[in-house]
Amino acid sequence: VAAEFDDPPMVAGNICNTNIYDPQEEASHGRVRGMFDEQVAWADEARVDYIIGETLSFHGEALLALDSIRASGRPAAITLTVHQDGLRDGVDVVESCQRLEQAGAAVVGLNCSRGPATIMALTERIRAAVSCHVACLPVPYRTTPEQPTFQSLTDPACDHLPEGRVFPTALDAFVCNRYEMAAFARAAQDAGIRYLGVCCGAGPHHIRAVAEAIGRRPEASRYSPDMSKH
Repeated sequence: VAAEFDDPPMVAGNICNTNIYDPQEEASHGRVRGMFDEQVAWADEARVDYIIGETLSFHGEALLALDSIRASGRPAAITLTVHQDGLRDGVDVVESCQRLEQAGAAVVGLNCSRGPATIMALTERIRAAVSCHVACLPVPYRTTPEQPTFQSLTDPACDHLPEGRVFPTALDAFVCNRYEMAAFARAAQDAGIRYLGVCCGAGPHHIRAVAEAIGRRPEASRYSPDMSKH
């Protein structure tokens, strides 16, 4: 992650969506909270600087993650995943981020599912609605308004896809290059979004391009291409 949050460098713990949370089933909430508490305890034992709750597509599950992290005394970064029109329990994503900030999150924002072209507008709305740090970690794929997530991408040029699905094993034709990821990072920085990274499908060159685009020079920059030598 290339983030303003890491000066000096910080080490993060992580919890994520459980796939067992059901907003209509109270018993699932207790099971989810138990899973979060166990994992947060491991991170706390390792003396991490902060803990991330990520890829959360239910507002209710995000609140459980935040509560668990806050109970440890560690700062919390909570990032939501928007698959289609909104969060899966019907809460507007901007409202969710506002409520998460009010509940004590140090960072709120979005990660995963959406590529740079379809994640920025939502993240800019969040940036305008909260006062804490805002996170944006897209997948490095060329998503579109019609197919806003990498799960929804289709490839009419290929007739050999299992079940006609591009996701998750035939995304090759949609991968963003390093220059697209750098452009995303500059746009995010201009919008006041400071906690940046790349999610599923990222290569080292994507992460390096994001870091360099916002003015960092990580150790791996010595491997960055110098086209004047070609």
